[in-house]
Amino acid sequence: MTTLSFQYAPTEERPAPAQVRGAPRLLWVEPDDAAIEPGLEMLRRHGFEVERAASAAAAEEAVADRAPDLVILETALPDADGLMLCRRLSEAGGAPVLVVSASAEPLDRVAGLEFGADDYLGKSVHPLELLARVRALLRRAERAERQAQAGRAPVWRFDAELGYVSSPSGRMVRLSPSDAALLAALAARPGEVLDRATLVSMLHGGEDAAGGRSIDARVARLRRQLAQCDGADQLIHTLRGGGYVFVAAVGASPPARAA
Repeated sequence: MTTLSFQYAPTEERPAPAQVRGAPRLLWVEPDDAAIEPGLEMLRRHGFEVERAASAAAAEEAVADRAPDLVILETALPDADGLMLCRRLSEAGGAPVLVVSASAEPLDRVAGLEFGADDYLGKSVHPLELLARVRALLRRAERAERQAQAGRAPVWRFDAELGYVSSPSGRMVRLSPSDAALLAALAARPGEVLDRATLVSMLHGGEDAAGGRSIDARVARLRRQLAQCDGADQLIHTLRGGGYVFVAAVGASPPARAA
């Protein structure tokens, strides 16, 4: 028995890429303005918005109010233990923390990483390396967010042989053999734009009597069926003048256990 799973997050639930959300917002916690001027200039030149905080109190207020995408932290602060601040920020599960500190001996680095820093650099770091490390941490955070979103996406299951489609809530519809074959063809090439001629070829091995126009009617009928299954019709998108695209991630479902 061939059973597939379809996983899909509606467009409005997908995290927007950084370039659509706007410039990444950084918070640099550092009491010494002059010490970070080269790195600050490099980051701003490459499109980052960088806010300054000279103390732990100011940093925590900025994090709570403005939710930066990444925190750069000097551990030597005038009003608090910077490592404890690092731990609090890490445990809050928000922005990644990059420690850039004058204390950069091996034991200092180990301590910073143990207290929750995502990366640790000495203040002598070249501005270009700082830029690269910031970008790498932001990419990692974005991948983690995408994976978390995917984990929350609803899942439909499709028994390609019997034609049953079941929804995340357990609602089920049974497709006709013709509709099941069309859904299987779309799901065989997820994310690809399939024009009418391609779909006809996949389904019939050549042109059918009505030509590619019959595909439009068949897709419309399939969507009406899938709409009864918690809105599974949204898995099929129409591209004007282009054809159809199946927008869900497709995977094999494990076989059901015998009772």
